[in-house]
Amino acid sequence: MKKIKCALIGYGGMGHFHAAQYAKQKYVELVAICDSNPEKFKEKEAEINLGKSGKSELDGVKYFASYEELVAGMDFDMLDICLPCPLHAEYAIRAMKDGYHVLCEKPMARTSADAAKMIATSKKTGKKLMIAQCLRFANNFRKIKEIFDSGIYGCLLRMDMRRNGGLPKQAWYRDPAQSGGALLDLHLHDTDFIQYLLGVPDKVMTFGVERTTGGIDDLMSNYIYAGGPKVSSEGSWCRGPWYSSTVAVFEKATVDFCKEGVRVAPVDGKEEIIKVSAKPNPYFNEIAYFSECIVKNKDVEICTP
Repeated sequence: MKKIKCALIGYGGMGHFHAAQYAKQKYVELVAICDSNPEKFKEKEAEINLGKSGKSELDGVKYFASYEELVAGMDFDMLDICLPCPLHAEYAIRAMKDGYHVLCEKPMARTSADAAKMIATSKKTGKKLMIAQCLRFANNFRKIKEIFDSGIYGCLLRMDMRRNGGLPKQAWYRDPAQSGGALLDLHLHDTDFIQYLLGVPDKVMTFGVERTTGGIDDLMSNYIYAGGPKVSSEGSWCRGPWYSSTVAVFEKATVDFCKEGVRVAPVDGKEEIIKVSAKPNPYFNEIAYFSECIVKNKDVEICTP
């Protein structure tokens, strides 16, 4: 089967993470990388709070300094957008109008108005659009959803998620007008997974503080589901070492993450470890899923715009 061709735009930290996932893809191959800073092309790998991206296999991949040069000089089917958040809507809309399917890093856009324009463009052009919400494609989070959907441990009573670390080094992250601060860039991960698992809440109450950026740097949210579970999540750019956790309290067991995968502590019974591999990683999985949707002309269902 002939693979579709992908071009990646934005070769910073997340761009490196995405680029490293293409070598073993079944349905897509990376043919071009675009970044306005040519020095980025010399970097073999990058590091963010998740660790090192891993080295990409880029033999035969062409480099471009602008979107215009990329479109003029390369034949491709799909654009993988890893640009800073304020540029997501502009380039997603341009790409779909130019005839390309779009996989776009989160947050979808800086404002809901821009997000709505992206959705409208996808519908008008018929081009597929997916936002790369990585937790939906992480194997351990998939297991949590599988447990929840099965009802094996009864109803979910309470869920708590935490995602905390230090202030990002890049200047644009520290500008809340661009990144949305910890509220939009970081806290969005857990908010998205909660919505994926339980649907849109009836109400959301978020309490946060400004400290360094002028935006919300440390916060806690409660998601109100009438007659449903008690759900909360915490996000911060004001902590030390990176830390994240997910705890789900069901009627018959408590489920959380451990080094080997998912830990289940029944109300009465012996603790069980469900081994879950960290590989393929969520970035590989989301690219694999989206490219399969393109090749097989299937609707994007796991992560709709």
